[in-house]
Amino acid sequence: MTINSPEFLFIHGAGGTSSKWRKQKERLELVSARYIDLPGHGNNKAAIPVTIESYAEWINQTLEDDVIVVGHSMGGLIGLELAARSQRVKGLILVASHYRLPVHPKILQQLSEGILPDSFFYASYAGDVDPMLIEEEKKERNMVPVNVVKADLKACDQYQRGKSVVQSVEIPILAIYGEEDKLLPKDAMEKLIALNDSIKAIVLEGAGHYVMLENADTFTDEILRFRQEVE
Repeated sequence: MTINSPEFLFIHGAGGTSSKWRKQKERLELVSARYIDLPGHGNNKAAIPVTIESYAEWINQTLEDDVIVVGHSMGGLIGLELAARSQRVKGLILVASHYRLPVHPKILQQLSEGILPDSFFYASYAGDVDPMLIEEEKKERNMVPVNVVKADLKACDQYQRGKSVVQSVEIPILAIYGEEDKLLPKDAMEKLIALNDSIKAIVLEGAGHYVMLENADTFTDEILRFRQEVE
């Protein structure tokens, strides 16, 4: 690793914490990386931003070095917005993400009633996911209050700038998808590449929306390969 190599900046998704990257952290001990808890998540007790733009600006204020952003789902939207704001972003990895992440009104209504639907939870993983991972993730979802999940998903639903950012940004972008992701539109990859044909996209087998947990080794290999290309 050269002295000026950009570090990985891992941004979790809606209702998550930095723990979503726990399998990457195990493998990247010798690689410069930051695993942040967004405001209102995990150990970060700051006030919850209400828009993707305000999340991105919060991170932007902390950037002191060049980074490759690795953003999962909502974290991908934040990564896009951050790339539009900061020349510190030298590369972007969209993980199970897209330029638009609309949320069904029924889910937002259930969250308003204090209910995090089990169907939404289980739909986030591949059909034959490791049962031990599901048990870990059940504990993980209790780490973030339902009102925070609602605020996150509402921010995703309202974010409109992603399409124009994808079209205009001039940094390397890698999009990683899970083969069995039920939460993204089926044509998400095709629509993304149509906006910017320099984007590289890969699909990982045996994974749903949490591809970095469900196919962790291959995922980590791919982001390390991308990092070498950016350098």
